Amino acid sequence: MKRKIAKGLMAASVLICCLFLVKEVFAGRFFPLYETEAESASIPPRAVNSLSVSSEQTDVKIIAEARNDIAANMTGPAGKMFVQSRGKTLNLKAKEKGFQFLNLFQRPLLIVRIPYDYHRDITVHTSSGSIAVDGNKGLSLAHLGVRSVSGNMSLKHVKTDVFEAKGLSGNLTAAGFAAKTGAVRLSSGHVGLQHVAGALDVRVASGSVDASLETADAPVSVRLASGSAAISLPKDGSFTVNAETASGRIRPSYSFEKTSKEGGAFTGMKGSGARPIDIKVTSGNIALQ
Repeated sequence: MKRKIAKGLMAASVLICCLFLVKEVFAGRFFPLYETEAESASIPPRAVNSLSVSSEQTDVKIIAEARNDIAANMTGPAGKMFVQSRGKTLNLKAKEKGFQFLNLFQRPLLIVRIPYDYHRDITVHTSSGSIAVDGNKGLSLAHLGVRSVSGNMSLKHVKTDVFEAKGLSGNLTAAGFAAKTGAVRLSSGHVGLQHVAGALDVRVASGSVDASLETADAPVSVRLASGSAAISLPKDGSFTVNAETASGRIRPSYSFEKTSKEGGAFTGMKGSGARPIDIKVTSGNIALQ
């Protein structure tokens, strides 16, 4: 009887050890099923369809490189990172450590490095901190979403099917950027778009918009409640600009083929005028160049 009890206890111990090892493997570096604090992480890109990054009081930078994994790490002593994988969604969370009185001038930064051949979804949310996405030689995605309560957002050399950006307070800048459909919503701040292409819908409550359109092969809409808009138009293309301001001036220095002006509304046509570019400002000036 005692031998049977001993064998039963031994079998139970082995089973517990096996379960513990399985948990450690799946909660470890490559497939963290539970939210686990880690100094760094490395995930095979084939295991990820969606990359979700969130941060509190920390900055986030995503960099595209020639590599074969998705790697993440915190820089500086004031931050900590948590990793979790659910299905093919990789969640990375960055937080500022508590009581960091000695590290006031060392803001924590979460760096995420992704391979050029990752073409799926990326979303980044931050409560207070900056967001930077650098495609380097060029990053192509299915969906890119960025959201910041307070902080600046910057994008470089990125092409995406769907783009969404929301900000409560801060600036959004993009260069070498293209989206099949793009939506920008900013409560207060500046939107700077340099050499961008694709369909864009930009709405700013209070601030300014400075956009340089690389092409005009898709509809573009800009709306401002209070602020100024400066739009640089492409030399070639077929588009119609409809600009309107309730209180302000419209200054068209672009060489349109046909123009008309009535009150606070201006229309300019290039080529056949097929693509609409609509700019509406409630209080502020509009420059077309």
